[in-house]
Formats: sequence, structure tokens, C-alpha cells
Amino acid sequence: MKPLISVIIPCFNVSRYLPQCMESLERQTIGIGNLELIFVDDASTDGGATWCCITEFERRYPDSVIAVHLEKNGRQGGARNAGLCYANADYIGFVDSDDWIEPQMYERLYRCVRENECDIAGCRMFLNFSDGTEVPYEKEDVPEEFVRYEKSIIEGGSHWISDFIKSEYSAGIYAAVYRKELLGKPYVSFPEHMKYEDNYWQPVLLLYARSFYHLPDNLYHYRQHDASTVHERNDVRQFDRLDIELMKLDTYRKLGIFERFAKEIEWDFLGYYYANTLWKLWLLFDEPPYEVYVKMTDTVKGLFPDYRENPYLSGEQESLKHIMIGLIDKNLNRQQFLETGNVVLEWSRGDMEEKD
Repeated sequence: MKPLISVIIPCFNVSRYLPQCMESLERQTIGIGNLELIFVDDASTDGGATWCCITEFERRYPDSVIAVHLEKNGRQGGARNAGLCYANADYIGFVDSDDWIEPQMYERLYRCVRENECDIAGCRMFLNFSDGTEVPYEKEDVPEEFVRYEKSIIEGGSHWISDFIKSEYSAGIYAAVYRKELLGKPYVSFPEHMKYEDNYWQPVLLLYARSFYHLPDNLYHYRQHDASTVHERNDVRQFDRLDIELMKLDTYRKLGIFERFAKEIEWDFLGYYYANTLWKLWLLFDEPPYEVYVKMTDTVKGLFPDYRENPYLSGEQESLKHIMIGLIDKNLNRQQFLETGNVVLEWSRGDMEEKD
């Protein structure tokens, strides 16, 4: 029987966490028999512990589990691309191997895409910390929402990807299911051997989507620990995010939508390439690299010399993003760069405490 959803789980040295992840997949109310669980061991270096965990689960559910072993590490992007080669279902899901999901997640997401004939359905998630604390990623109460357009962006639709990606729902690529047909479109593949691969994959995928169903319920558990991609300190691979954003610009040009959505693309670039990365420099490096800040500033000025005329820049005067973007023309020296970072981090902590 053809599975309803193929779920791809990239694994690297995660024998400690896999049992909880597997149990949550095993308990899905949609029925494990309706799932195709593709575990990809991304050349783990833990003496076979991760691979043994995967193959044992495969022996328990030979009709539902596919065990894939990679000889060379491709990071999450490479592992997901490899897993997609084995996927047989019409809908695809992704789960990180150190996370877990609520029992009804896939049943509810599948019902959304089938009953509404939509391309994507996503839910919200919990952040789970090592001390046992569990908090919603976004605290706002939001309604259930279905967004549909007659044409995708590639087909000539006038909407932009931000109409699908809504922060209050916080549907990461793992807290969703996707119509498989979309994943075979041009340039829709995960960058390999890089961090922040999802920063590229999801926006490019959404260029081909016509509909997105947002479930307001927290059904995915996103484990927070210092070893995760977004928390590693003093790791130069954090700068992969710069290359990822340049890759997106190149893809937008190749797909012929750069001019049509020039201001939206520019605004997106200012946020992800510049503001978010600048935040990472100050937050995750004991000695924030001044040279990277200079490179980022020069790149923005070279690509978007008239960025201050962007209409999305208005109305953002009190946001952290606006403050960061305002530094592009400041030409800070090394000492000013470090001092500004301390001020911004302190300001942001106070702002978060007020929200709490």
C-alpha cells in the first residue's frame, strides 16, 4: 500500500535522542502503516550507535521504515536530498532526529492538505529546553488560516512568499507537510555541506506554491541545546548564511522574478543577509569578527545602493531589524562595532524581558 506521507529524518550522532523521536513517529494517530519513515545516517562518527538504532527500528517496522547510510557527510541538506530519492508518498514531511512530535500531528496536517487540496499545511511548535522547560515559539493566540492564490509566483501571481511565511505561526520546514510535486521543481533542492540550508529551500519552494494551510496548534517539539546549528559559538560555518542569501538572489534571477519583486527581495536580503547575521556575530562570537561586518556592509551597498528607498523600511522605526539596517551607512570602526554590539544585545534583552 502506498504511504500517505514520506517523512525524512536526517541523523548524525544522535543515538541519545533518536528513541524519543522514533517513539513519537511510532505513536502517530494516522497509523505508522500510512507513513514511510526514511532515516538517513549522515556518515555518523559514533561507532555505529546511530546506525544500529536506525536498523533496529527498521527491523521492527520493515514495511514502514527505510534505513539509508551515507558514506560522506553532507550535513542536513545533503541528508534530506538523499532521503527524497527514496520518497514514494504524494506528501513529504521532515523531522529533525533530536526533536519529537505530538501523536496527532501528521493526521491533522494530512487532513488539511487533502480536504482543502492545498500544497502545504504547517503547524506551530514548542521550544523544549534541557531543564525541562517548554514554551510556545510564538505566544500569540492566532486563528486557523487558509491562504490560496490562483497562480503561484512563478506562474505570475502578484503575492510574495511573506504571504505564506507568517512568524506568528512559526511553521519551520519540519512542522509541515508538502506536496511532493513541488519538491521536483527547478532549483528546489537543499544546499549541501552548509548550514542554514532551509533559509534557501523554503523560500524557493514557496515560489511554486499556490496554497498554505496554517494550523494554530503547537504539534512539533523543537529541542534547544548548545550543539544545534543556531547555537554553536565561535563557529565560522555561521557565515554560510551569507552564501545562502547570495544563492537565493542568483536563483531569483534565473527564475526571472528578480525585477518583478525587486523591493520584496531587497527587503528580504536586508533582513536575512545583514540584520540577522549581524545579530549572530554579536551573540555567538566571543570576539565578533569585524571583517565580516565590513564585508556584509560593502556587499549590501554594492548590490542595493538605494536600499534606503525601500518602502518596507518605513514603519519599522522601533524594530531591532530597523536598528541593524541603520548601521549600514555608519561606517563603524572596530571599537565602535564592538561597543554597538554590547548596546544592542543589552537593549534586546530588556525588550524581551518586557514582553515576557
